[in-house]
Amino acid sequence: MQLKRTSLICAALFAAPGAAFAQATYQIYGTINVDIESVEATGSATGVNFQSRSRVTSNSSNIGFRGTEELGQGLRAFFQVESQVNVDNGSQGGAFWASRNSGVGLIGGYGQVLLGQWDSPYKYSLVRLDPTGDTGIAAATGILGSTGGITAGQGGATFADRASFHRRVANVLQYWSPNWRGLTGRLAYGTGDTNVGSTANGVSEASGLRPALYSGTVIFESGPWYAAVAGERHKDFQALNTLFGSAQSSGHDDGYKAGLQYSFNSSWSLGGIVEHLKYHADNINGLGALERKVTNWYVTGKYTVGPHSVALAYGQKGEEKLSGAGLSDLPDSKAKQITARYGYLLSKRTQLYAIATRISNDANAFQTFGNTPITPTLLFRDPARGADPTGFGVGMIHTF
Repeated sequence: MQLKRTSLICAALFAAPGAAFAQATYQIYGTINVDIESVEATGSATGVNFQSRSRVTSNSSNIGFRGTEELGQGLRAFFQVESQVNVDNGSQGGAFWASRNSGVGLIGGYGQVLLGQWDSPYKYSLVRLDPTGDTGIAAATGILGSTGGITAGQGGATFADRASFHRRVANVLQYWSPNWRGLTGRLAYGTGDTNVGSTANGVSEASGLRPALYSGTVIFESGPWYAAVAGERHKDFQALNTLFGSAQSSGHDDGYKAGLQYSFNSSWSLGGIVEHLKYHADNINGLGALERKVTNWYVTGKYTVGPHSVALAYGQKGEEKLSGAGLSDLPDSKAKQITARYGYLLSKRTQLYAIATRISNDANAFQTFGNTPITPTLLFRDPARGADPTGFGVGMIHTF
């Protein structure tokens, strides 16, 4: 459905004669992205191997409604309600109203402010370098962001939820700056909200902990260049406490990343990302503070000619660096991912594609597909640690 100018007919029925009405725009939009895949996770010497299986997967398929209203003097109100749709099986798992980027806010000369649920600035900053657009089994979050992409409030029910730095943040306030000579910025504050006192998130009211998220990015885009730096802090998410099954304690986790992409012409582009993650717990089982550090990197190249596009990507997760609480660095904890993607445009809105990816884990690593994983990542010593997730498939994307 194309974007349409509409009058506020319902409001006019109740307004005084001769009243002036602000113009409003509304849009229905969406993406359907479905593929058929063969996936497996094998090669673990000490854990569980998941033999090859076929599946049809809906990759971030969605439908949304958004609109703006002119308020005068350069100010606009806006809203967006975007929901996941599981077109592969019709299930409601995660497919509820406003399950994706949704909010309400104001747009003016000084930028944009919104309240609701939205991708963090840290996540948003470098998604465009991902050859899959952060969808499906080959997403860069197999390496970056620690444990894959999630939608959650501050904290989470599992280690994977609490450790992830690739977050769509619930209960969030965001500010987006206007463009100034190619520079833009985003800031976000995620509140604890109902996480406090929730047994699902393991944060008791008596603990005095108040989980919160602080995130920001600065982006520069000019001509062939795209560059971004981003940082994010998680206060009292307790990722390490969950990792080691210890009692609650205060702490903070920090993520930093920088990326650069250069487009040589309309066909070629190369890009890379470096990320450093640091987790800190003030107390682990009465043994004192513990820190966990890891550095990741990711490079990608894309080539487009006519309706054809090809992308290759390679990423590596660094070794686990542990200090404090009687622990030391964890050997054999690196992982790497290689991805290839081919796309063919049938029209501006419809594409056929083929994808292949493989994550190679060392014996003490447990990286899995950043989206639609086939193995759990609930605990450090996951049943599938050391196994190597592999997948390939063919699919179709249609946008409207």
